[in-house]
Amino acid sequence: MNILIVEDEASIRDRLLRLTRSILENRIQSLETANSLPEAESLLAANSFDVLLLDLNLNGEDGFELLKSLATRSFHTIVVSAYSQRAIEAFELGVIDFVAKPFDQERLAKSFNRILGSDTTRSHFAKFLAVRSHTRIELIPLDEIEYIQADGPCSLIVKTDGSQRPHDKMLKDLSQLLPPSFERVHKSFIANMKAISGLQNGANHKNNLSFHSGKQIPVSRSKAKELKTKIQ
Repeated sequence: MNILIVEDEASIRDRLLRLTRSILENRIQSLETANSLPEAESLLAANSFDVLLLDLNLNGEDGFELLKSLATRSFHTIVVSAYSQRAIEAFELGVIDFVAKPFDQERLAKSFNRILGSDTTRSHFAKFLAVRSHTRIELIPLDEIEYIQADGPCSLIVKTDGSQRPHDKMLKDLSQLLPPSFERVHKSFIANMKAISGLQNGANHKNNLSFHSGKQIPVSRSKAKELKTKIQ
């Protein structure tokens, strides 16, 4: 796991380094630090990271500006900040967790466990998915998304109006950010269950999920059995 810690206070930065090493041990491949937004931007441009630990107040600079610009990137972000009143705003932008200062090893470990998949308890989820559109960031409300399709190492967001937007995160990473109304119905698809109209039996005993728009996507056999009970 490649990790970047962005924190301007040396004592907290050192504590994050120490606790991260203690929690992840040999899972760490690289562990970098930055104490300012420009330094963080430089490291992010030159390296590939899996996890970003981000403070929101960096020498008077607003870490949210970095968070917004990075919302389309493939790594997970854990915000570590004393500004707990901004937690909801951070979750809406798709961070995996918000750790309020002061914190201990147990609380930080819970954040890493969410990324590793061993902690599935979440009370906050993204309300938007951010995509890069030319030179700007577009925030797509979740209720405008019909389904998300795997697209190689990335994903393709299909909106209810038929338009499509690429996203840098893989399906498994997006699944960790989305609310329960979005379900992984196939190895290559996540569906917005609020947008579906029914479950159809296709050729060769294959099942398809139908949307109000008329579009259909395949459903795995095991998921089809579960959905038949829910939909009926």
